[in-house]
Formats: sequence, structure tokens, C-alpha cells
Amino acid sequence: MNAGARGDRRVRVTVEADAAEWLLAASDDPGRVRLQWASGTGLADLPVGPVFDLVRMCDGIGTAVIQALRRRDAAGPVMLATASHVLSFLVPPGSAAEWKGWLAGTAYARRRAVAAAGPGRVLRCPRPGCVRQGHVWLIRPGGPLTDSRTLRAALEEAIDRPGLPDVLFR
Repeated sequence: MNAGARGDRRVRVTVEADAAEWLLAASDDPGRVRLQWASGTGLADLPVGPVFDLVRMCDGIGTAVIQALRRRDAAGPVMLATASHVLSFLVPPGSAAEWKGWLAGTAYARRRAVAAAGPGRVLRCPRPGCVRQGHVWLIRPGGPLTDSRTLRAALEEAIDRPGLPDVLFR
């Protein structure tokens, strides 16, 4: 292995360790999270609410939303659950209530294409840098969360782009 490859690996390990530490800080029991990551399915249950809320959406629209967020340089942590085809965007605490109010009665809610989760829910997630049971971080935690209003604007932009199935949202 050349020196450049070793340096790249060290940077990757540091980024993954920082992301893991961020997630551990979101838990009231970091030891339990470490144990869950190291055994069984490799997925840990993190409480939603104290450090982040979630906005979940189907992967078809979610990937277009990530692109819109990246164009704005505003993409925060996002996890994909491949089996359910759901992306979970981490947003600031309290955002779920705002999203639930906005979603009420919309086609998003009726079609279950977008949903919000706040306190009392959990995020089942792998250690950053790992893929476990089809769960993977598309954008690792550790940086800023996605602003709720920016996420909503990105969602609106994404559904107006050609190529998305209208049947999901109209």
C-alpha cells in the first residue's frame, strides 16, 4: 500500500469515527449503541427528538431531494433503508411537528411518500461507514442537520422536475 492510500484510509477512518461519535452523543446510552453496532444486525436504535427529528421519504423522490439540497450546498445527514426504499433526513429537533402540520391532508401524506418522526420514535442505523441489513448512510452525520424549510423547498423543487412519477404526488 502506498503512502497516499494509507493517508486516504486514515482520513476516511477519522471521518467515520467523528460521525460515529456524533451519533453516540445523540444517545442516552452510548454503550448500548456500541454494543448494538458490534453484534446482531449491526443496527442501533437511536432516540429521535433530543438531537434530531426525521423526515422520511420514498427513495425515488428522496434522491431528487438530495440533488436539490446539494445544489444549495445544504445537504445534512441522510440514511437509506434499502429494503423499504426509504430515505431518512435528519432535521433539527422540533421540525417533525412542523412537517406533520404541513403534510396533513397533502398527497404526500395520503400516498405515504413523505412522513415526519419526532420524539418517541427511533432511528435504526448502522455505524457510519458500514452497511448493515440494507441500511447505509448516504450522507454521514457529524455536520449540520438539514434545515427543515430548506428541505421542504428542495422537495417542492424535486417534484417539479421531469421524470418523477406524477402518480405519487398529484
